[in-house]
Amino acid sequence: MEVVDLFEFTPINYQIGDKTKFDEDTKTLILTEKQMNALEALNSKLNFLEITRKTLKPQNLVGVVAVEGLTLQILPKLLKTANYDELEKKKQILIGNLIKMLSVGGEIPVKPSEIANIDMERAPFLEVLITIYSTKLLEILKYHRYYRYRQIEEDLNHVKGQINFTRYAARWDRRHVVPIRHNERTMDNLLNRTLKYGAYLMARLTKSRDNYQRLKGIMAILEGVPVVQLTPYETYKIHFNRLNAVFKPLVELARIFIGSSTLKLQTGSIETFTFLLPMEKVFENFIAGILTSPEFRGVLGEWSGARIQSQHHIGTLLAEGQFGLIPDITVETSRYRVILDTKYKVLKREDRKLGVSQGDLYQMYAYATHWNANAVVLLYPSITGEIKKTWHFNVPTTAGTRKVPLLIRTVDLSHDFLGKGWEVFLGDIRELIAEIFRSISE
Repeated sequence: MEVVDLFEFTPINYQIGDKTKFDEDTKTLILTEKQMNALEALNSKLNFLEITRKTLKPQNLVGVVAVEGLTLQILPKLLKTANYDELEKKKQILIGNLIKMLSVGGEIPVKPSEIANIDMERAPFLEVLITIYSTKLLEILKYHRYYRYRQIEEDLNHVKGQINFTRYAARWDRRHVVPIRHNERTMDNLLNRTLKYGAYLMARLTKSRDNYQRLKGIMAILEGVPVVQLTPYETYKIHFNRLNAVFKPLVELARIFIGSSTLKLQTGSIETFTFLLPMEKVFENFIAGILTSPEFRGVLGEWSGARIQSQHHIGTLLAEGQFGLIPDITVETSRYRVILDTKYKVLKREDRKLGVSQGDLYQMYAYATHWNANAVVLLYPSITGEIKKTWHFNVPTTAGTRKVPLLIRTVDLSHDFLGKGWEVFLGDIRELIAEIFRSISE
């Protein structure tokens, strides 16, 4: 399966031909007619590409699309360049950063501290996800299996478990055959079926020999569990307890593959695989994860004792209870209240208003007045360099008005999050928090 790298909002050329190929010199993707038709059909549902007569340009959805022998790996730009070759040279950093962001934000069930133990060198994004699943699940299955008990009723010539006296008394002519009822321990349960079906799908997607061998090992351990086609809805029926909680992150990752795959029932092969995420949600969840997760408490500085909530419903815009006010992040201390909203768009340094939309300003003003905030922050990714600006809202009070600072800030997502750049980035977050507190005390 041909893997082609695409980058957010960076167009490449395409042509229709007899065989799939990507020309590095001209940045032209040769597609078969069948592949093009499949892409257009998928794009009509997901709108992840802008397709013209000559070019394909990804929108703000990142992840993987596999269809008709072609895999499109769509990565966030994150870097201060729009040049395809420069982005391609840095793609392993982009993949690593995306994985880290998804981990911190909770979109993939692996702890940020575990990311460093995963071999990502030269691996496509899809293979990294499969590596996470196969490595963690195989490691757990080596020392922990999940069994359930099921009740069996059968006729035996010896007693095992409980005798069904009602049935036994009804057939005195066959006293040598004893109807019994007993419990049997089995691995055939919904949790293990989900794990095995996830491994089954990944084994049909992976091109890595190591991943394939691990997945085959998983299926061998779960040999008594049948491969049954499941839907994501069915996997939510799994009840987790202290005996199987260790499998919960793997079930969540298996659910991603189950929900992203379309199987050809005749052949058992995967017709399409689509795992796409909007970058605005990835960015929002990433920042919220850093500020709310216990793993990053050391970053909080002046906020270390604060009550920090994501998607906190602070009220409604209308008295009738309509149009909920739900900022991305709220911070509340004994003295201060701060609201932070993320916006995944590139600011325009040359613009007097920096490209901040009027609608976003109205939104932040509503937040500030309704929640009586001491400061509000609009946080953007920095692609063209750091931008800092502080404006103020005049908020009416019973005594007149009060000035509430509105901080426009950016964070640099181009640091190597799997290397030393991660500590640099966390330092940037610490400084951002310090700046917010300085704006309140001025």
